[in-house]
Amino acid sequence: MIKAYFNPVVEGQPNPGSRWCESENSTTIISNLYDFLKAANRGYAIQKTQAYQAFDGQYAAVDNQFHLTRSNDQRVVSPHTVTNSYQPLSLMELADDLQGFCDAGWATPDAVYEARNGSLEVLTLRLDAGGEIQGEKWEHYIWVENPHGSGGKTKGKITSYRAMCANGFNRLLSQVAEFSISHRVANGDAEEQQRIMNERKTLAIQTWQNVQDHIKRMSEKINIYSNINLSKNDMLKLTNSLLEIKSDEISTRTENKRDAIIAAFDMPAYGTNGKTLYDWANAVTFVNSSPFAEINKKSKVSFIDRNVRNIDRNGSGYKFEERAAELIEEFAGV
Repeated sequence: MIKAYFNPVVEGQPNPGSRWCESENSTTIISNLYDFLKAANRGYAIQKTQAYQAFDGQYAAVDNQFHLTRSNDQRVVSPHTVTNSYQPLSLMELADDLQGFCDAGWATPDAVYEARNGSLEVLTLRLDAGGEIQGEKWEHYIWVENPHGSGGKTKGKITSYRAMCANGFNRLLSQVAEFSISHRVANGDAEEQQRIMNERKTLAIQTWQNVQDHIKRMSEKINIYSNINLSKNDMLKLTNSLLEIKSDEISTRTENKRDAIIAAFDMPAYGTNGKTLYDWANAVTFVNSSPFAEINKKSKVSFIDRNVRNIDRNGSGYKFEERAAELIEEFAGV
């Protein structure tokens, strides 16, 4: 396993996110994505390697079946074999599409790490479109998931963190804006290859527009939810609905999560005051994602795995936040 690698936010200081997992920090801020990946030992290619099967004491090549391996150490990173039509994408190849964000001056490499035994690579770019929303400091990122042979395209998602409490908002305040890069080749079809390349040329322009729309929608919703008072009784009803609590007989795990959300609803040290719908939104995301939350400090789920669960649309954390969003929108009537 290659260690997570972080880029400093402030020159000469470790990236704050690096404290939550086994990692290394660059000694200086690296603005070029190719250089950042090389420094992180992620400069390898992902290659297709012929699959073999044992039969009667012999090994025979399996027709049109390949493992995905890293060129630097030959480690197999695909959970199953792929066919010839599958096009591996390394992070260095993705940099061909993403370096334009950095060249434009609105993104800087932030971190790179792996999950799921190396079959998923995660690259984050921090956006220079941050600043304050409704008087609070927010940080925005592009989160890129690059799966190897596990289905799906490489996906980029815009996500935001409230700096005061390090809780992530991946769905609750705004639908995650996405772009995708296909793991496929045109197989000699010039017209199809041109179409694939044309899709990629529009990537940076559309993504930047998505960033602006994402922040605008967040600001609008924060303003609405901050002006809706929430009584303690209504907060308890929302919490019970979110956790699907219908009686006093609940599991210890559910009880702990409920108690954590109730406590986080009024926690001035982390920016909640137990008064508004926005306080409850922050309580939910704090418990769901923040490394500062006691329930997460005690959890066996790692910082990296929690991030994946919260940002992947099929992840349990994302679905939990999505359910909270539905309850809030229903309560607010929006």
